[in-house]
Amino acid sequence: MVLKLQKMLLPNNREFPYIETGDPLGIPLIFLHGLGDSCRTFELLFQHFPNRIRAIAFTQRGHDGIDPPEASYRTQDFEADLLLFMNAEAIPKAFIIGASSGGFAARKFAATQAERTLGLILVGAPSALGDKPEIVEMHESTLSRLTDPVSLAFIKSFTEGLFTKPVPPDFLEMMFSESQKVPARVWKEASEALLKEKFPGQLHQVKVPALIVCGRQDTIASSKDQEKLASAITDARLTTFPQLGHMLYWEDPKNVAQEITFFVDDVWTGQESSARR
Repeated sequence: MVLKLQKMLLPNNREFPYIETGDPLGIPLIFLHGLGDSCRTFELLFQHFPNRIRAIAFTQRGHDGIDPPEASYRTQDFEADLLLFMNAEAIPKAFIIGASSGGFAARKFAATQAERTLGLILVGAPSALGDKPEIVEMHESTLSRLTDPVSLAFIKSFTEGLFTKPVPPDFLEMMFSESQKVPARVWKEASEALLKEKFPGQLHQVKVPALIVCGRQDTIASSKDQEKLASAITDARLTTFPQLGHMLYWEDPKNVAQEITFFVDDVWTGQESSARR
């Protein structure tokens, strides 16, 4: 199932491409994708959420191929865009989900916008990247030297090894095409900014319930890395899928969606009970 791509026009005339499933009045979940991705990275996952969940994902700035000269690609820029999107959609509070490097903007939002956050969910999200020599080397040797148009060979090499179970070939080809839209400057500047994000950062300020979901075969966000994240957040739960890798929402979307749904229902029920007291 390919979801219809919609567009949200903001007051400053910027557009956010996005996909959405579920009851428009349902429990809102907003998904932030990682570097080089798009909102379509969550299509397999969205098929497995119950209708009571309103799942939304928008494509981050620059990742739709539009790269205004004045744009910057720091974590705080992606965080600010999330707030703009929620305001434009009239969503007062939502569960914020950050996948891969999208976790940095998600956790920063949860720390600084607690009144707009129902809960924080991190999926394959590293605690930091600048402390990983192989990631730093990739930035210096490859990402910082990219030129337009970004080649399909690079996209495939960037994705290689990120998942351990088969992914539908047509979906994978679509995601390769989506990644090729991302201009070289976005790859370079966003990855440079990500390397500057430190652990634990503002994690001590996250007071909403949090769920951390990871794959034990993940070479970027290791199990030890995820334990660090969980210990730094006041109210965090950690779920590890033994056979999955970094792109666990591609590899086993049904069970990942189920884990997220259990958490969301639990937190939502608890908050509704508290509100009635």
